[in-house]
Amino acid sequence: MRILLKGGRILDPSQELDIAGSLLIENDQVVAFGPGLNDASADDVYDCHGLWITPGLVDPHVHLREPGDPHKETIATGTQAAAAGGYTTICCMPNTNPPLDSPSLVDFILDRSASPGSGGVFVAPVGALTKGMDGKQLSDLFALKRAGIVAASDEGFPIQDSMVMTKAMEFCFQLDLPIMAHCEDESLSRGGSMNEGAMSAMLGLKGIHRSAEEIAVMRNCLLSLHTRCQLHVMRVSTWGAVEMIRQAKYLDAPVTCEVSPLHFTFTEEAIGEFDTNFKALPPLRTRIDIDLLLEALNDGTIDCIASDHSPHASHEVDVPFEEAPFGSVGLESTVGVTLTRLTHTGVLSPLETVRKLSTTPARILRLEAGTLKPGETPVAQVTVIDPDLEWTLDRNKSFSKSRNTAFHGMHLKGKPVLTFCGSEIYRDALFGNHRFVEA
Repeated sequence: MRILLKGGRILDPSQELDIAGSLLIENDQVVAFGPGLNDASADDVYDCHGLWITPGLVDPHVHLREPGDPHKETIATGTQAAAAGGYTTICCMPNTNPPLDSPSLVDFILDRSASPGSGGVFVAPVGALTKGMDGKQLSDLFALKRAGIVAASDEGFPIQDSMVMTKAMEFCFQLDLPIMAHCEDESLSRGGSMNEGAMSAMLGLKGIHRSAEEIAVMRNCLLSLHTRCQLHVMRVSTWGAVEMIRQAKYLDAPVTCEVSPLHFTFTEEAIGEFDTNFKALPPLRTRIDIDLLLEALNDGTIDCIASDHSPHASHEVDVPFEEAPFGSVGLESTVGVTLTRLTHTGVLSPLETVRKLSTTPARILRLEAGTLKPGETPVAQVTVIDPDLEWTLDRNKSFSKSRNTAFHGMHLKGKPVLTFCGSEIYRDALFGNHRFVEA
């Protein structure tokens, strides 16, 4: 089978490429790309004029909820949503039920994600850093790495004991295993449900002070500096956290970080009259925080963009604000929000946009992804994006099982229209029949 993506804009940060040209996929592998490439013998030809041809997107932070909570999401529905969002590789978080702290559970994730009913994308499991994610005793990280985890994390149950975190970093350094850390001092955040400030006071809600995030970021960055363990800070939200990460990088600490579209799009005011779709952890902050997050995205301090896809069933979200879970689904909205808020406003160039959505997360987690170089990935991983396609996000037209999204009804500009992981795994209805021609 020969597939030609014809006449697009090829954006590949792994090769610093931004050129006009075509790309050829043969037998599920990228075999050639460049200007003037044509292949009369291609079985399928896609007209990609005006579109971006990019490495398959990589999401470092996704909750698939399986095992344990299939009423929220399953590996099948989550990977289908990922394919529709332009992703060919996603990293699933370990806070399942039970947590991903044993090789057998890692095997379960890998087997289920490779089944014919799933979305066709690669799933890279992140293992639990401590047994049961209780923050006390380290998991058998050696066995977990052998089973196939790409990083370790205690996700929404961050380790509070600095000695335990030190030992975890020392051991993960020996294993060459990154730690992905949700940074939160729970003694300062416990019981809170939104950013602490005038808005929380007005709504009568207990707030989460920004220091809860910043103190934990500072501690973890210092421990990374001293142990040389690779640290990836998940979903930064405050300007103070960004400054600490910037200083850690200046000191040559092996630290990277991510931000979610929620945190560079909405302020705490979006909560309005207790809208639980805007309940996030860390919480939505202020306009000053967003302005400095955008600056950090532009200057490279923030390395990548993650969806933090966090599905919850409707009956769990439609409750009083304090009782609602944290998080929002995001696999199918991240590209549209990123292009609308960052690319079309000049915060990021097209090449830097693709870098933060694909090449950099692949590099951070040592994944065989994030590039169009022939032979560098197990199969062709290619995403085609229409940067000018205008559409409105409708949560009722989602592949995800859950509908809890802060972006429902938002008018967006830019959308993935084709996703290849080997063969084609997703084609958007808005791509249009006129763009597909049988050769």
